[in-house]
Amino acid sequence: MGQPTSLLGANNSHTILSYFDTLSKNDFYACIFRYTGIFIFTGENMLRVDDLLIQSEMPNWTDISFKLYKDFSSQYLLKRRFEYQLVNGRFIIVEFKEWAMKHLFAIQHIDGTIDKNLLFALIDNGLDISTFMQDNKKKKKLLKYKDRVRMFACVYHIMRSGNLFYVKNGKLEGTKIRINYIRSRVINGKGVNIGMRIEQGVYVPLTILIDTAVNPNKTIEKLYEQKVFRLSIKENDKVIEEIVYNIVWNNVKIKKTVQCHNVIKIPICFRTDTYSEKLKQVKLKNRIR
Repeated sequence: MGQPTSLLGANNSHTILSYFDTLSKNDFYACIFRYTGIFIFTGENMLRVDDLLIQSEMPNWTDISFKLYKDFSSQYLLKRRFEYQLVNGRFIIVEFKEWAMKHLFAIQHIDGTIDKNLLFALIDNGLDISTFMQDNKKKKKLLKYKDRVRMFACVYHIMRSGNLFYVKNGKLEGTKIRINYIRSRVINGKGVNIGMRIEQGVYVPLTILIDTAVNPNKTIEKLYEQKVFRLSIKENDKVIEEIVYNIVWNNVKIKKTVQCHNVIKIPICFRTDTYSEKLKQVKLKNRIR
């Protein structure tokens, strides 16, 4: 989307109208938001809760809301357990928690005074993305973390198809972020990283880190990748979906399989990894906690 010179200082209304005529509806709304700070929510293109099961691209502002995120979390994320079996035999059990949603929605960066345990109730009472536009300081923070807010829509997709990385010593180098694993995937040219930390025996996703398109692998480039053999997604202790990934292990290719039980069958993009570091993996096995 180009920039209308008239919105940057010129006073030619004809130029403005001519420019707007060239825009799609979503680009028009984005332009209004960029230059005026005004959100236009028409509801015409709003994503539905079930859409977030397969959302694989960063959505537009007009596609999302905190209510959408809250409903999706309540109906799916908080009810499901993600069990990753690594090629070294280790299991990584991941569960989403309501208290962590303030961080995953990036709200702690925008308004730290919001109680993480009251977030869903506040959303039910009207808290939304547009709420932060009413205060200049919060508006600036929202714009700073806009990609984090929008990329939450792709969380389920990343949990199913991203790569898994181990964070040594539970602290991301060069930051104060305490996490043990990262589930990562490049979306719209940007690196999207879901940080998970051990909490009471399970790994809880509690942050989303975004790397720019200049270096989409910045967060993970120095981390050790953990090869995932199988992912089982469970609800009420029942497997509702199982994915076995394509991996080449000692020149033997493990074939992909997908089994879905009582849920919509979701398309997945499988990856084939060439893996020839068995010795290195075995040496590290006893050091990874």
